[in-house]
Amino acid sequence: MTNTYITNATWALTGQKLDLRMGQSGDESTSIFLDDIPLYGVNGVTDAGEMKIPEGARVIDATGKLLLPALFDMHAKIEIPGCSKRESIYRTGQAAIQGGVWGMLVMPTKGFCFDNASTLDSFADAVTQRSAATMVPAGCITEGMEGNQQTPYNTLAARGVSILSDAENVTENILMLHRAMKYAAELGLTFAIRGDVPALTRNTFMHPGTTSYKLGLHGTPACAEEIGIETLIRLAQDAGAKLHIQTVSTAEGVAIIRRAKQAGMKNLTAEVALHHLLYTHESVGDYDTNFKTLPPLREQSDCDALLDGVKDGTIDCIVTDHTPCLPFAKKQDFVSAPQGMVALDTFLPAIYTQLVKPGKLKWAEVVQACCVRPTEIVMPYDQEEGTPMIAPLMLFDPTTEVAVSESIMNCGTLNTPLLGSTINGSVTLPIY
Repeated sequence: MTNTYITNATWALTGQKLDLRMGQSGDESTSIFLDDIPLYGVNGVTDAGEMKIPEGARVIDATGKLLLPALFDMHAKIEIPGCSKRESIYRTGQAAIQGGVWGMLVMPTKGFCFDNASTLDSFADAVTQRSAATMVPAGCITEGMEGNQQTPYNTLAARGVSILSDAENVTENILMLHRAMKYAAELGLTFAIRGDVPALTRNTFMHPGTTSYKLGLHGTPACAEEIGIETLIRLAQDAGAKLHIQTVSTAEGVAIIRRAKQAGMKNLTAEVALHHLLYTHESVGDYDTNFKTLPPLREQSDCDALLDGVKDGTIDCIVTDHTPCLPFAKKQDFVSAPQGMVALDTFLPAIYTQLVKPGKLKWAEVVQACCVRPTEIVMPYDQEEGTPMIAPLMLFDPTTEVAVSESIMNCGTLNTPLLGSTINGSVTLPIY
């Protein structure tokens, strides 16, 4: 088997034109870095046109295409309620590869409740057999995600778990959470939790504002998220625990995290879901359930503050918050319909179309928030080699126009507001 050569690729971060020689499976090669980003499977890099390519070698002409490290999604649910678990794993893996995602942190759900060793083992086996993408499970903070009794963290850690989360569930048992953080801190585990005060958000359905008033829907106050974030930060500081704030949605939430980091809290990271950068509560329009999310979509000023947080590093990661929902569930009335949208299939093209192309984010910022930082947080070191994990490379064609339709949605559900629209960009992953 010969090496694969990629010619005339453009390194997205700088615009430099490159030729690369991709190593064969089993080749011994040292890591190659561009702009401090390690390149996986690359044996040689030169300026375009300078690499000597042997006759008969496999050559990929990447003229007009961008070279990027593949993305890592820190927040995805893969269970499709009522469907085969193995089919969910397969479909999600295909969706991830199409969206430029090589790996993801999988949130626990009722069907994939990662609170014991046997569930983790069976999931790992299924992923190995069925998924084209790497899937890393987040262990449950509490048994059954019920918020009462903590799971056996030492057992989960022995199975490779590094992140603990109860997904959308936020416990009201602060004493249990504080004790759990102290215990988990000794094992080096990270708590991934969203800010919330359940007593303030129970039976609320969207952001309080002109749209909720017009539609007659109870609003979810922003202060509930902000009080929750403050509480989690104080608990983690006292316990000496690592804390990752999930799906920040408000401007004040960003400000709270920024202040904590500036005050020297090193074990604090945070994420924003892509939809909280792109849409506002006004997008709900006339009860469009595709825009019903958790936390809810906020004001334009919140979107702007979140984007600023990504740019200055206050917000470490942009995530999909991929949440499959069957069509009949989303066709219910707004109050009854489940929260969430799917985003893996369209992740990188949507980021390019709505953030990079208009000049709101640079490619270097996208790579930092969607590849480097998520990988560092979820799996900072290869357990066998003790070396930093390296993302594979992908090619991205920004000139392609893609109509978002049922035919391109690999994930198995259609709950996305992009359905019927056109986005730019297509992904080749893997490229060797």
